[in-house]
Amino acid sequence: MDYNRVNKKDFLLGFLSCVCLILLINTAGCGRTLSRFGLGDQKLKLPKDFKKMLSVSFHKVGNDTVKDVTYESTDGIIRSIEYTDKPWKLEGSIQWIKPDSE
Repeated sequence: MDYNRVNKKDFLLGFLSCVCLILLINTAGCGRTLSRFGLGDQKLKLPKDFKKMLSVSFHKVGNDTVKDVTYESTDGIIRSIEYTDKPWKLEGSIQWIKPDSE
């Protein structure tokens, strides 16, 4: 048996396994991709101090969709949080204050 030659069937199986693995890694935890495959809704936890939703906006940054959620907190402060589609769920936030309350 010649071990230096790669069987076409083994090559195809390895190639398809790599493609499936790459697709799985790229879709895990990425936005609504999983829900498009019928695997349930994406769930984002609201902040603990959430009182009322003011606005939600979606925009593209590169290949990612960023969700900006602006809400009123339980202590009356207006806050904005940015959610990204990355598996590590990076978030940035802004606290809106009046000029005289600094």
